[in-house]
Amino acid sequence: MRKASPQAQPFGSPYEAAVEFLASRPRSVGEIRRHLRAKRYDDEAIDGAVDKLRAQRYVDDLDFAKYWVEQRSRFRPKGDRALVSELTSKGVARETIDAALGDLPAESEGDRARRAIARQLRRWESLEPRERKRKIHAFLAARGFGYDVIDEVIARPSVEAEADI
Repeated sequence: MRKASPQAQPFGSPYEAAVEFLASRPRSVGEIRRHLRAKRYDDEAIDGAVDKLRAQRYVDDLDFAKYWVEQRSRFRPKGDRALVSELTSKGVARETIDAALGDLPAESEGDRARRAIARQLRRWESLEPRERKRKIHAFLAARGFGYDVIDEVIARPSVEAEADI
Protein backbone atom coordinates (compact mmCIF):
# COMPACT_ATOMS: atom_id res chain seq x y z
CA MET A 1 0.00 0.00 0.00
CA ARG A 2 1.49 3.34 -1.07
CA LYS A 3 0.94 6.53 0.84
CA ALA A 4 0.00 9.61 -1.12
CA SER A 5 2.66 12.26 -1.17
CA PRO A 6 1.88 15.60 0.51
CA GLN A 7 1.87 17.19 -2.94
CA ALA A 8 -0.78 14.75 -4.25
CA GLN A 9 -3.49 16.38 -6.29
CA PRO A 10 -7.08 15.64 -5.30
CA PHE A 11 -9.19 13.49 -7.56
CA GLY A 12 -12.19 15.16 -9.22
CA SER A 13 -13.33 18.74 -9.25
CA PRO A 14 -13.76 20.83 -6.10
CA TYR A 15 -17.31 21.66 -7.20
CA GLU A 16 -18.25 17.96 -7.28
CA ALA A 17 -16.60 17.39 -3.90
CA ALA A 18 -18.55 20.33 -2.44
CA VAL A 19 -21.88 19.12 -3.86
CA GLU A 20 -21.22 15.67 -2.41
CA PHE A 21 -20.41 17.30 0.96
CA LEU A 22 -23.70 19.23 0.78
CA ALA A 23 -25.71 16.05 0.15
CA SER A 24 -26.15 15.14 3.83
CA ARG A 25 -27.23 18.57 5.16
CA PRO A 26 -26.88 22.28 4.39
CA ARG A 27 -23.41 23.69 5.06
CA SER A 28 -21.87 27.10 5.60
CA VAL A 29 -19.35 28.54 3.16
CA GLY A 30 -16.70 28.19 5.89
CA GLU A 31 -17.43 24.48 6.30
CA ILE A 32 -17.21 23.93 2.55
CA ARG A 33 -13.91 25.82 2.32
CA ARG A 34 -12.46 23.81 5.23
CA HIS A 35 -13.61 20.55 3.67
CA LEU A 36 -12.11 21.38 0.29
CA ARG A 37 -8.82 22.54 1.85
CA ALA A 38 -8.63 19.25 3.70
CA LYS A 39 -8.94 17.53 0.33
CA ARG A 40 -5.97 19.66 -0.82
CA TYR A 41 -7.65 21.79 -3.45
CA ASP A 42 -5.93 25.11 -4.06
CA ASP A 43 -7.57 28.37 -2.98
CA GLU A 44 -8.36 29.46 -6.54
CA ALA A 45 -10.23 26.22 -7.27
CA ILE A 46 -12.08 26.48 -3.94
CA ASP A 47 -13.13 30.08 -4.69
CA GLY A 48 -14.43 29.01 -8.09
CA ALA A 49 -16.44 26.13 -6.60
CA VAL A 50 -17.93 28.35 -3.87
CA ASP A 51 -18.84 31.05 -6.40
CA LYS A 52 -20.58 28.46 -8.57
CA LEU A 53 -22.48 27.07 -5.56
CA ARG A 54 -23.59 30.57 -4.57
CA ALA A 55 -24.69 31.36 -8.13
CA GLN A 56 -26.81 28.21 -8.15
CA ARG A 57 -28.15 29.06 -4.67
CA TYR A 58 -26.86 25.80 -3.20
CA VAL A 59 -25.09 27.67 -0.43
CA ASP A 60 -26.02 30.79 1.51
CA ASP A 61 -24.76 31.50 5.02
CA LEU A 62 -27.95 33.27 6.12
CA ASP A 63 -30.14 30.36 5.00
CA PHE A 64 -27.73 27.95 6.67
CA ALA A 65 -27.76 29.92 9.94
CA LYS A 66 -31.58 30.04 9.94
CA TYR A 67 -31.68 26.29 9.28
CA TRP A 68 -29.21 25.61 12.10
CA VAL A 69 -31.06 27.79 14.62
CA GLU A 70 -34.43 26.27 13.68
CA GLN A 71 -33.10 22.70 13.96
CA ARG A 72 -31.51 23.43 17.34
CA SER A 73 -34.68 25.07 18.58
CA ARG A 74 -36.79 22.12 17.52
CA PHE A 75 -34.62 19.11 18.44
CA ARG A 76 -31.98 20.18 20.97
CA PRO A 77 -32.78 23.60 22.39
CA LYS A 78 -29.78 25.73 23.19
CA GLY A 79 -29.26 29.25 24.40
CA ASP A 80 -28.25 32.15 22.20
CA ARG A 81 -24.66 32.02 23.46
CA ALA A 82 -24.30 28.38 22.40
CA LEU A 83 -25.91 29.05 19.02
CA VAL A 84 -23.54 31.96 18.38
CA SER A 85 -20.58 29.78 19.34
CA GLU A 86 -21.65 26.88 17.11
CA LEU A 87 -22.32 29.07 14.09
CA THR A 88 -19.07 31.00 14.57
CA SER A 89 -17.16 27.72 14.61
CA LYS A 90 -18.83 26.88 11.30
CA GLY A 91 -17.48 30.07 9.75
CA VAL A 92 -20.65 32.16 9.76
CA ALA A 93 -20.18 35.93 10.21
CA ARG A 94 -21.56 37.55 13.37
CA GLU A 95 -23.93 39.84 11.43
CA THR A 96 -25.41 36.79 9.70
CA ILE A 97 -25.79 35.00 13.03
CA ASP A 98 -27.56 38.01 14.55
CA ALA A 99 -29.94 38.13 11.59
CA ALA A 100 -30.72 34.41 11.97
CA LEU A 101 -31.30 34.74 15.72
CA GLY A 102 -33.56 37.71 15.04
CA ASP A 103 -35.74 35.45 12.90
CA LEU A 104 -36.38 32.98 15.74
CA PRO A 105 -40.04 32.15 16.33
CA ALA A 106 -41.90 34.08 19.03
CA GLU A 107 -40.81 31.50 21.63
CA SER A 108 -38.66 33.13 24.28
CA GLU A 109 -35.26 31.88 25.37
CA GLY A 110 -36.87 30.93 28.70
CA ASP A 111 -39.38 28.72 26.88
CA ARG A 112 -36.53 27.03 24.99
CA ALA A 113 -34.72 26.49 28.30
CA ARG A 114 -37.83 24.91 29.82
CA ARG A 115 -38.17 22.57 26.85
CA ALA A 116 -34.47 21.70 27.16
CA ILE A 117 -34.87 20.54 30.78
CA ALA A 118 -38.33 18.97 30.53
CA ARG A 119 -37.09 15.37 30.43
CA GLN A 120 -34.45 15.97 33.09
CA LEU A 121 -36.96 17.55 35.49
CA ARG A 122 -38.83 14.24 35.66
CA ARG A 123 -35.57 12.47 36.56
CA TRP A 124 -34.72 15.08 39.19
CA GLU A 125 -38.13 15.09 40.95
CA SER A 126 -36.87 13.05 43.87
CA LEU A 127 -33.85 15.28 44.53
CA GLU A 128 -33.76 17.81 47.30
CA PRO A 129 -34.65 21.32 46.10
CA ARG A 130 -31.11 22.61 46.53
CA GLU A 131 -29.59 19.74 44.50
CA ARG A 132 -32.32 20.12 41.83
CA LYS A 133 -31.48 23.83 41.48
CA ARG A 134 -27.81 22.98 41.09
CA LYS A 135 -28.57 20.39 38.40
CA ILE A 136 -30.86 22.75 36.47
CA HIS A 137 -28.28 25.51 36.63
CA ALA A 138 -25.42 23.28 35.44
CA PHE A 139 -27.49 21.70 32.67
CA LEU A 140 -28.75 24.98 31.25
CA ALA A 141 -25.38 26.73 31.56
CA ALA A 142 -23.80 23.88 29.59
CA ARG A 143 -26.46 24.40 26.90
CA GLY A 144 -25.50 28.07 26.56
CA PHE A 145 -28.36 29.75 28.36
CA GLY A 146 -27.66 33.01 30.19
CA TYR A 147 -27.87 33.37 33.94
CA ASP A 148 -30.96 35.56 33.77
CA VAL A 149 -32.77 32.84 31.79
CA ILE A 150 -31.53 30.14 34.19
CA ASP A 151 -32.78 32.13 37.20
CA GLU A 152 -36.15 32.58 35.49
CA VAL A 153 -36.42 28.82 34.86
CA ILE A 154 -35.35 27.94 38.40
CA ALA A 155 -38.00 30.31 39.77
CA ARG A 156 -40.65 28.65 37.60
CA PRO A 157 -39.41 25.47 35.87
CA SER A 158 -42.54 24.74 33.86
CA VAL A 159 -46.10 25.83 33.44
CA GLU A 160 -47.43 22.31 34.14
CA ALA A 161 -45.24 21.55 37.15
CA GLU A 162 -45.38 24.42 39.58
CA ALA A 163 -42.73 22.50 41.54
CA ASP A 164 -41.35 24.17 44.61
CA ILE A 165 -37.69 24.49 43.73
